Amino acid sequence: MVWPRTGKKSRRAYHRAMRSTLALALAAVTTATALVPLRTRAAPSDRALAADRSGRQEGGRALPWLGLRLGGLVAVNSLATNTPTAGGASAYALFDGRDFLADVMADFYFGDDARLVAAGLGAYYPFLPANITPYLGGGLKVGWTRFGGDGTFGIIPFAAVGLLVGREGYIQVRAELAWFVALSHEDRPASTARPGDSSRAHGPMLTLGLAF
Repeated sequence: MVWPRTGKKSRRAYHRAMRSTLALALAAVTTATALVPLRTRAAPSDRALAADRSGRQEGGRALPWLGLRLGGLVAVNSLATNTPTAGGASAYALFDGRDFLADVMADFYFGDDARLVAAGLGAYYPFLPANITPYLGGGLKVGWTRFGGDGTFGIIPFAAVGLLVGREGYIQVRAELAWFVALSHEDRPASTARPGDSSRAHGPMLTLGLAF
Protein backbone atom coordinates (compact mmCIF):
# COMPACT_ATOMS: atom_id res chain seq x y z
CA MET A 1 0.00 0.00 0.00
CA VAL A 2 1.34 3.48 -0.88
CA TRP A 3 0.97 5.90 2.01
CA PRO A 4 0.17 9.49 1.34
CA ARG A 5 3.24 11.81 1.21
CA THR A 6 1.97 14.16 3.85
CA GLY A 7 4.00 12.57 6.67
CA LYS A 8 3.48 10.63 9.89
CA LYS A 9 0.55 12.76 11.11
CA SER A 10 -1.43 11.92 7.98
CA ARG A 11 -0.70 8.22 8.41
CA ARG A 12 -1.88 8.38 12.04
CA ALA A 13 -5.09 10.12 10.96
CA TYR A 14 -5.57 7.50 8.27
CA HIS A 15 -5.21 4.68 10.82
CA ARG A 16 -7.69 6.36 13.18
CA ALA A 17 -10.22 6.72 10.37
CA MET A 18 -9.83 3.05 9.43
CA ARG A 19 -10.26 1.95 13.04
CA SER A 20 -13.40 4.11 13.39
CA THR A 21 -14.81 2.67 10.18
CA LEU A 22 -14.15 -0.91 11.34
CA ALA A 23 -15.71 -0.16 14.74
CA LEU A 24 -18.85 1.24 13.11
CA ALA A 25 -19.10 -1.75 10.80
CA LEU A 26 -18.70 -4.17 13.74
CA ALA A 27 -21.39 -2.30 15.69
CA ALA A 28 -23.76 -2.43 12.74
CA VAL A 29 -23.22 -6.19 12.33
CA THR A 30 -23.73 -6.76 16.06
CA THR A 31 -26.97 -4.71 16.08
CA ALA A 32 -28.34 -6.53 13.05
CA THR A 33 -27.50 -9.90 14.61
CA ALA A 34 -29.32 -8.92 17.80
CA LEU A 35 -32.42 -7.70 15.92
CA VAL A 36 -32.86 -10.85 13.82
CA PRO A 37 -33.98 -13.07 16.74
CA LEU A 38 -36.46 -10.39 17.80
CA ARG A 39 -38.01 -10.33 14.34
CA THR A 40 -37.91 -14.12 14.26
CA ARG A 41 -39.69 -14.31 17.61
CA ALA A 42 -42.32 -11.76 16.57
CA ALA A 43 -43.14 -13.41 13.24
CA PRO A 44 -44.17 -16.82 14.65
CA SER A 45 -46.70 -15.18 17.00
CA ASP A 46 -48.42 -13.55 14.02
CA ARG A 47 -48.24 -16.80 12.07
CA ALA A 48 -49.56 -18.74 15.05
CA LEU A 49 -52.53 -16.39 15.40
CA ALA A 50 -53.33 -16.71 11.70
CA ALA A 51 -52.90 -20.49 11.83
CA ASP A 52 -55.16 -20.68 14.88
CA ARG A 53 -57.91 -18.70 13.13
CA SER A 54 -57.46 -20.75 9.93
CA GLY A 55 -57.52 -23.98 11.91
CA ARG A 56 -60.79 -23.03 13.56
CA GLN A 57 -62.29 -22.16 10.20
CA GLU A 58 -61.10 -25.22 8.29
CA GLY A 59 -60.47 -28.10 10.65
CA GLY A 60 -62.71 -27.24 13.57
CA ARG A 61 -61.91 -26.20 17.09
CA ALA A 62 -59.62 -28.62 18.90
CA LEU A 63 -61.07 -27.96 22.35
CA PRO A 64 -64.80 -27.99 23.07
CA TRP A 65 -66.92 -24.94 23.75
CA LEU A 66 -68.01 -24.96 27.40
CA GLY A 67 -71.39 -23.36 27.91
CA LEU A 68 -74.49 -22.85 30.01
CA ARG A 69 -78.05 -22.76 28.66
CA LEU A 70 -81.12 -21.35 30.39
CA GLY A 71 -84.62 -22.25 29.29
CA GLY A 72 -87.91 -23.92 29.95
CA LEU A 73 -89.98 -26.94 29.00
CA VAL A 74 -93.61 -27.98 28.69
CA ALA A 75 -94.72 -31.61 29.20
CA VAL A 76 -97.81 -32.70 27.31
CA ASN A 77 -99.57 -36.07 27.68
CA SER A 78 -98.70 -36.07 31.38
CA LEU A 79 -100.58 -37.33 34.44
CA ALA A 80 -100.89 -33.84 35.91
CA THR A 81 -104.24 -32.05 36.00
CA ASN A 82 -102.70 -29.01 34.34
CA THR A 83 -99.92 -29.08 31.75
CA PRO A 84 -96.61 -29.18 33.71
CA THR A 85 -94.00 -26.52 33.00
CA ALA A 86 -90.47 -26.16 34.32
CA GLY A 87 -87.51 -23.83 34.09
CA GLY A 88 -83.86 -24.60 34.56
CA ALA A 89 -80.36 -24.80 33.14
CA SER A 90 -78.19 -27.08 31.05
CA ALA A 91 -74.41 -27.29 31.20
CA TYR A 92 -72.79 -28.56 28.01
CA ALA A 93 -69.56 -29.11 26.08
CA LEU A 94 -69.94 -28.60 22.33
CA PHE A 95 -67.43 -30.05 19.85
CA ASP A 96 -67.28 -28.31 16.46
CA GLY A 97 -65.90 -30.47 13.66
CA ARG A 98 -66.96 -27.96 10.97
CA ASP A 99 -68.91 -30.66 9.10
CA PHE A 100 -70.70 -31.79 12.26
CA LEU A 101 -71.49 -30.73 15.81
CA ALA A 102 -71.60 -32.94 18.90
CA ASP A 103 -72.23 -32.18 22.54
CA VAL A 104 -72.34 -33.64 26.03
CA MET A 105 -74.95 -32.14 28.35
CA ALA A 106 -76.49 -32.23 31.81
CA ASP A 107 -80.04 -30.85 32.36
CA PHE A 108 -81.67 -29.61 35.57
CA TYR A 109 -85.29 -28.42 35.24
CA PHE A 110 -87.82 -27.90 38.05
CA GLY A 111 -91.34 -26.51 38.20
CA ASP A 112 -94.96 -27.18 39.19
CA ASP A 113 -95.57 -30.93 38.75
CA ALA A 114 -92.44 -31.06 36.57
CA ARG A 115 -88.97 -32.45 37.20
CA LEU A 116 -86.24 -33.38 34.73
CA VAL A 117 -82.69 -34.31 35.73
CA ALA A 118 -80.76 -35.97 32.92
CA ALA A 119 -77.45 -36.29 31.07
CA GLY A 120 -76.92 -37.16 27.44
CA LEU A 121 -75.21 -36.89 24.07
CA GLY A 122 -76.25 -35.08 20.90
CA ALA A 123 -75.12 -34.88 17.27
CA TYR A 124 -76.10 -32.19 14.78
CA TYR A 125 -75.61 -31.16 11.17
CA PRO A 126 -74.63 -27.49 10.55
CA PHE A 127 -76.09 -26.23 7.28
CA LEU A 128 -73.37 -23.61 6.68
CA PRO A 129 -69.56 -23.76 7.14
CA ALA A 130 -69.68 -20.21 8.48
CA ASN A 131 -69.51 -18.21 11.68
CA ILE A 132 -73.33 -18.27 11.92
CA THR A 133 -75.22 -21.43 11.00
CA PRO A 134 -78.53 -23.13 11.64
CA TYR A 135 -78.33 -26.81 12.59
CA LEU A 136 -80.53 -29.86 12.92
CA GLY A 137 -80.01 -33.05 14.89
CA GLY A 138 -80.89 -35.02 17.99
CA GLY A 139 -79.63 -37.34 20.65
CA LEU A 140 -80.31 -39.44 23.73
CA LYS A 141 -80.50 -38.56 27.40
CA VAL A 142 -80.77 -40.78 30.44
CA GLY A 143 -82.36 -39.44 33.59
CA TRP A 144 -85.23 -39.02 36.01
CA THR A 145 -88.49 -37.29 35.11
CA ARG A 146 -91.70 -36.57 37.01
CA PHE A 147 -94.67 -34.97 35.30
CA GLY A 148 -97.67 -35.35 37.59
CA GLY A 149 -96.98 -38.95 38.63
CA ASP A 150 -94.63 -40.93 40.85
CA GLY A 151 -91.66 -40.18 38.60
CA THR A 152 -89.63 -42.55 36.47
CA PHE A 153 -86.07 -43.19 35.34
CA GLY A 154 -85.33 -44.00 31.71
CA ILE A 155 -84.15 -42.99 28.25
CA ILE A 156 -85.20 -39.62 26.82
CA PRO A 157 -84.56 -39.21 23.08
CA PHE A 158 -84.88 -35.75 21.56
CA ALA A 159 -84.83 -33.95 18.23
CA ALA A 160 -83.53 -30.38 17.96
CA VAL A 161 -83.22 -27.43 15.62
CA GLY A 162 -81.07 -24.45 16.51
CA LEU A 163 -78.91 -21.50 15.55
CA LEU A 164 -75.21 -21.19 16.38
CA VAL A 165 -73.51 -17.77 16.38
CA GLY A 166 -69.76 -17.30 16.88
CA ARG A 167 -68.08 -20.45 15.59
CA GLU A 168 -64.93 -18.51 14.65
CA GLY A 169 -64.77 -16.23 17.70
CA TYR A 170 -64.17 -16.64 21.41
CA ILE A 171 -67.75 -16.24 22.66
CA GLN A 172 -70.56 -18.32 21.22
CA VAL A 173 -74.34 -17.92 21.42
CA ARG A 174 -76.65 -20.91 20.90
CA ALA A 175 -80.43 -20.89 20.59
CA GLU A 176 -82.26 -24.23 20.36
CA LEU A 177 -85.74 -25.69 20.25
CA ALA A 178 -85.91 -29.41 21.10
CA TRP A 179 -88.69 -31.96 21.48
CA PHE A 180 -88.12 -34.64 24.11
CA VAL A 181 -89.92 -37.95 24.73
CA ALA A 182 -89.71 -39.81 28.05
CA LEU A 183 -89.83 -43.46 26.95
CA SER A 184 -90.40 -44.91 30.42
CA HIS A 185 -94.00 -45.03 31.66
CA GLU A 186 -94.76 -42.84 34.64
CA ASP A 187 -97.44 -44.21 36.99
CA ARG A 188 -100.14 -42.20 38.66
CA PRO A 189 -99.80 -42.03 42.47
CA ALA A 190 -101.86 -44.68 44.35
CA SER A 191 -103.48 -41.97 46.49
CA THR A 192 -105.30 -40.41 43.53
CA ALA A 193 -108.81 -41.19 42.32
CA ARG A 194 -107.51 -43.16 39.35
CA PRO A 195 -104.50 -45.17 40.54
CA GLY A 196 -102.74 -47.42 38.07
CA ASP A 197 -102.85 -45.06 35.11
CA SER A 198 -99.54 -44.36 33.35
CA SER A 199 -98.27 -42.15 30.57
CA ARG A 200 -95.19 -41.18 28.57
CA ALA A 201 -94.70 -37.45 28.76
CA HIS A 202 -93.18 -35.48 25.92
CA GLY A 203 -92.92 -31.84 24.91
CA PRO A 204 -90.84 -28.89 23.75
CA MET A 205 -87.75 -27.47 25.42
CA LEU A 206 -86.54 -23.98 24.46
CA THR A 207 -83.07 -22.83 25.52
CA LEU A 208 -80.61 -19.97 25.00
CA GLY A 209 -76.96 -20.54 25.81
CA LEU A 210 -73.58 -18.81 26.05
CA ALA A 211 -70.27 -20.64 25.63
CA PHE A 212 -66.53 -19.88 25.70
